[in-house]
Amino acid sequence: MHLRAIPPVFLPYRFQPEIEKLSKAALMDLAWDYATRCAEGDTHDAIMDELRKSAEIVTLHRKQISHDAR
Repeated sequence: MHLRAIPPVFLPYRFQPEIEKLSKAALMDLAWDYATRCAEGDTHDAIMDELRKSAEIVTLHRKQISHDAR
């Protein structure tokens, strides 16, 4: 199963319709905003490192779900 075919892993079902209304660009802006708040430093590299850490966690969970669905 392709990772794009898997529904959200962490987002509660009741909020999915609201989030699905957002564009991909808006979701990227949201991700950057939250990573900025979480980052230890205030440089773009520190913010991107925070995003990469979160993306790795989410991707691993989605791959596990994909693997379990087989």
